[in-house]
Amino acid sequence: MNTQKLATLIGSAAAALCLISATGGQAQAGQLHNNWNYGIDAFNDGSGGADYEIKGMAIKQTADNIFVALTSGMPLTGVSASGAADRNIGWGDLFFNFSGTDFQTANSAGNLFGIRFAGTNDSGVGQVGVYRNVTTDSVTTSNNGYSSLAGYYGAGFEKPNSTGTDLPTKTATYNYLYGTSSPVSTPILNIIKAGTFLGGITSLTNTDLLGEGLDFGHFSANDTYTFGFKFDRSLLPGGNFISHVFEECGNDGVALEVKDVPEPSSLAGIAAVGLMIAGAKIRRRQEVK
Repeated sequence: MNTQKLATLIGSAAAALCLISATGGQAQAGQLHNNWNYGIDAFNDGSGGADYEIKGMAIKQTADNIFVALTSGMPLTGVSASGAADRNIGWGDLFFNFSGTDFQTANSAGNLFGIRFAGTNDSGVGQVGVYRNVTTDSVTTSNNGYSSLAGYYGAGFEKPNSTGTDLPTKTATYNYLYGTSSPVSTPILNIIKAGTFLGGITSLTNTDLLGEGLDFGHFSANDTYTFGFKFDRSLLPGGNFISHVFEECGNDGVALEVKDVPEPSSLAGIAAVGLMIAGAKIRRRQEVK
């Protein structure tokens, strides 16, 4: 191995080690920017107008916390609506699926995690926070909404990225949310019906989130209300997941898929092994000479 090739090999391995140190094992998704993973929703698929438009969701994971942010025409407390049973239409609950199966299968097996983050919504659990062994329910019809996602699409909202960039088509959304179940007869399951409480969340303002590096503007996705929350990372298992949320009426929703990369120590070990192999090859070549 000549000096130039050796320098190239060592430089590449060293660069890999530096990259590992810089990224800290950050999870990857379809759209990663400034350590946040983004699911950007279509900008014209909020049935009912601007109040019901969701433009995006973002998630950031650190060693200690998971941060979630939403940007929308709907505030955290929802909007007044005379057609709703409680005269208010707000956010459904947020679901995390680590099972590797579709949402319907995970729901039937009790393998979902859920977060009630809007204290004024119609969730089946009483306390704001993180839950495991979650089962789900639908409150769309009591909120003057769609009885099924097929009804939402049929009303003219079958658009690219209508459930976000990680479920970019109607087919992808149906396959994930319903599996083998009928998208016509199965309702939009948008709230936690029951679950085991794990821990609380801390609400965050737009200013708080900007301080954490959130930047929906990078995707031209800022809307009237941007808010979020954080919670202890240990409350959720590690690994790949899909997270999604729908409004109580089902007038819009957004999903985000996150795929974990190996921990920094593992990646550093891989790079170190590469350096050792390169060194061994150099020694063998020198011995032959």
